[in-house]
Amino acid sequence: MTESISASSKHVLYAVRIIFERQEMQNIWQSHRWVVHDLVPLDLAVGDGLPPINNVRLERLRASTDDVETGALFSAEASLDLHRAEAEAYAENLASSEPAIYVVLRDNEADDDYGDDVDVHLAELSLSPYNIQDIEDCGEDQIEKLPLQGPIAAFVEAFVKNHFKPEPFKKRKRDKVRVDGQDAGRGDPRLQRAGDVFRSPTGKPDYQ
Repeated sequence: MTESISASSKHVLYAVRIIFERQEMQNIWQSHRWVVHDLVPLDLAVGDGLPPINNVRLERLRASTDDVETGALFSAEASLDLHRAEAEAYAENLASSEPAIYVVLRDNEADDDYGDDVDVHLAELSLSPYNIQDIEDCGEDQIEKLPLQGPIAAFVEAFVKNHFKPEPFKKRKRDKVRVDGQDAGRGDPRLQRAGDVFRSPTGKPDYQ
């Protein structure tokens, strides 16, 4: 990792390599599925303020075998985007019960020449649960969660500590209103009536 880059930097790109497996399935509706096996941290780089373009094709690591449970392994290199403007989202991720790195796979277009074995590409890599919620609402992509741990988790924690400044809770002060009951029983002050509005009638009403 580059020593000049630290968690105090305003924008950091954390490069990683993701390992995928194409698993064959004995299913008439679905011939295979994509599984995320591992994520390997690589290098840090200073960002230029713009998010990285993570539309990355999957490259084969080794040929598939006859074992349908193994399939072929592929990899893709991309960058986790850490920007100080999104520090609150990273803090929310860290505070969750399962801090995660979100991997988004998207179907290739019909004219994409990625080979017959690869029908998806890496579309997004994110630490923001807010961003992933927007993608989930579309319902068109495959979203995988990897545990946020190791050196990446340590760096994200330091980044949040440097850039996320939650507003302190301020207890609301109650208005100082007189509640000593001095005017109790007076009713609406616009009514021109003296005395207690809750007093008993002095005379019997005439209903004739």
